[in-house]
Amino acid sequence: MNEPVLELKRISKSFSGVEVLKDISVALRGEGSILGLVGENGAGKSTMMNILGGVLQRDRGEILLGGAPYNPRSAMDADEAGIAFIHQELNLFSNMTIAENLFLSDAPGSKWGVLSYRAMNAAARRAMQYVGIDISPSTLVDTLPMGMRQMVEIAKALSRKARIIVFDEPTTSLCTEEKEQLFTIIRDFSAKGISMIYISHALDDVLALCGEVAVLRDGSIIGQLPAEKATKADIVSMMVGRKLDQLFPYVPKHPGEVLLRVDSLCGQKAFRDISFSLRAGEIVGLFGLMGAGRSELANAIYGIDRIESGRIFLLGESVRNPAPEWWIGKGVAYITENRREEGLLMPKTVKENLVLANLRALGGNLGAIDAPREEKDSAAIIDRLSIKTFDKSRQSAQSLSGGNQQKVVIGKWLLTNPRVFLADEPTRGVDVGAKFEIYSHLNALAEDGSAILFISSEMEELIGVCDRILVMSNGSLAGELDRERFDQKELLNLAISRCY
Repeated sequence: MNEPVLELKRISKSFSGVEVLKDISVALRGEGSILGLVGENGAGKSTMMNILGGVLQRDRGEILLGGAPYNPRSAMDADEAGIAFIHQELNLFSNMTIAENLFLSDAPGSKWGVLSYRAMNAAARRAMQYVGIDISPSTLVDTLPMGMRQMVEIAKALSRKARIIVFDEPTTSLCTEEKEQLFTIIRDFSAKGISMIYISHALDDVLALCGEVAVLRDGSIIGQLPAEKATKADIVSMMVGRKLDQLFPYVPKHPGEVLLRVDSLCGQKAFRDISFSLRAGEIVGLFGLMGAGRSELANAIYGIDRIESGRIFLLGESVRNPAPEWWIGKGVAYITENRREEGLLMPKTVKENLVLANLRALGGNLGAIDAPREEKDSAAIIDRLSIKTFDKSRQSAQSLSGGNQQKVVIGKWLLTNPRVFLADEPTRGVDVGAKFEIYSHLNALAEDGSAILFISSEMEELIGVCDRILVMSNGSLAGELDRERFDQKELLNLAISRCY
């Protein structure tokens, strides 16, 4: 066995007296090796990586980098040691260009030390082309869809001369083609002797990419084993401590009346002539490659983006000038793709975020909040969705793991008992056990008569959960498949049918 390039020995960490890492020992063995790190949300993966990156300080244990003691006190220490991180939550400045984001700390300069935008843009263009993206480096990040932003984040990390790269859920916003491009890059780096830690809930990807897999559960390493000797079922069992016999708990539906109908909707060049309906008691999938217009369509329906033409009907009545506040009052919920900027108030507590969409129901005399009910409702959702916190509802949303943040976003809307649920990538960055729970809650909503639009880049989950699937291609609706005709090849054919 190759000598470890990185080794964590008996690492422990506590918050507010709660031990979240318990004598963690794990090794990245050999130059060019790829270690998969998997575990449920809240298992301790982010804490472990924050210690490696110098963001947090360990309570006990030691870290060896190339056999020598490694004691990072800041993110700069990790950077100087040659450890780069591609975070699940994107660390980009949306009001800056791609080039400015790529070279915040080491921008190319002229020979007189003056910043050279020409040199910076040229270097940024090379970095973006390396990840398969041909786009102007002067493009503002806030104009990019989430998938493109994630590729910018990847290019930012890969442009650094790192010895070790840590990928934290790098494919969550990528389409199939972009994901394959990323895997090609990862294998190329491995061949060049760069070692990697690959954190993902996509277990098929972990088994395909990694030489070894380490499984983390409840703050402890359950095992580190060769990927070739592991099966997906084995890893799931190690992660959750039980077997999941059915990943997609499909329940046959009996659709009722049309609750939401969209007729010939067009919006700001992102989509055109979109027509479909959602019936009570059904889950309708919406699939498409990145840039197809899925999220833009959902934003327009909910009044976030402007509609150019077309009509929306709720329970048969025409909706004019829709706005999020109006939809909330009508029992229509929307999980946005970007949870950090649009789904949560990050500095606020879990409790405050959970009741955010239901404040009207909690209002008492003179607009005062019914505090006992607020406490009761938030506690019920925390228990219902198994949101892992170390300080119950008083913990801030920004201190939760990514998957538990997503559960808070979903829980916020469950408290409103929505008639119609628009869900854009609701399982993004969520572990396999939590995904099962989310699918079950969506099924329960449908059984109670809600209509659900389920937008996802994962064909497997759409096929497993939905009653029918709509497919968008290049801003238009390319087709619809009912459950009897579900087929991954056909979905992909429809998704690329109108791309030129």
